[in-house]
Amino acid sequence: MYPRVSLLPSGFLTLPEHFFCADQRDTSVRNTVPSMSFLIHHLGTDLKLVFDLGMRRNLDDYPADVQPHLSTRQPIHTYPDVSESLRRGGSTPSSIDAVILSHVHYDHVGTPSDFENAHFIVGSGTQHLLQHGMNYHSAAKFEKDLLPIGRVIELEGPWRPGSKNDCGSGQPANPGLDQLRSGISHDWKPLGPFENTIDVFGDGLIFIVDSPGHLVGHTNLLVRVAQDQYVYLAGDACHHPRILDGLTEMSEWVENALAAETVRKIRQVRSEGLEGVPNVEVVLAHDGEWFDKHQDAIFPGHFTA
Repeated sequence: MYPRVSLLPSGFLTLPEHFFCADQRDTSVRNTVPSMSFLIHHLGTDLKLVFDLGMRRNLDDYPADVQPHLSTRQPIHTYPDVSESLRRGGSTPSSIDAVILSHVHYDHVGTPSDFENAHFIVGSGTQHLLQHGMNYHSAAKFEKDLLPIGRVIELEGPWRPGSKNDCGSGQPANPGLDQLRSGISHDWKPLGPFENTIDVFGDGLIFIVDSPGHLVGHTNLLVRVAQDQYVYLAGDACHHPRILDGLTEMSEWVENALAAETVRKIRQVRSEGLEGVPNVEVVLAHDGEWFDKHQDAIFPGHFTA
């Protein structure tokens, strides 16, 4: 039984295109885009995962030092948020077993306290980042108490010495992914062009993919939804489909070389397939065109090839 991937609308924000696309010289071009979340139902175990939590429903609940940045991203729409999208589909946040955050920028973390029973899975270095920050631009403001004490699974490594994206202590904060599925290896292993992936359930259906470049601990999720189809949830690997299509480069970013290499690998599996699976649907977190075309995937619907 293949997992089901459902779209969970979780807010919109407005991004200046020149911040992300190197060929955009017009600083007035701004796009109101979704910040998408996804429900992944692993039918073999009946466990339910959510990938990313989108925008927080009440903007006033963001910290004071995030508020100036939010004012530059208007218009912002926060309804429905991820919790409301779950309820509309007949579920609840309390039924979710794990939340996987691609990274901890404000437009991906939603309202974690809604998910009172979920483990929170984050990439290596994330908790260090939350505590110590990374003040390179106005979006890099983080909440020290964002994640629930005792329910955080921070992934170990893989380490990239010298990278600005590598600021972890080297020790995982909690026992690992065996809290979801015990008795299997959760080591990082190569898969196609990706050097580091974790097979979450040991059945080749759901992989966490190390995807460095955007922010400390940035991860993606690869889900096999049919014999001939993967869905690749790319988070903020890049912010515009023209970058993924190779029509423009990324604007200056924290780790441009790492980010560009991550995008190259994603582009490769989209065009060539992966390990004998010919079709890989890539979803960028802020791809408004994909969002519009896949309204039928909104929960309780799910993605179909």
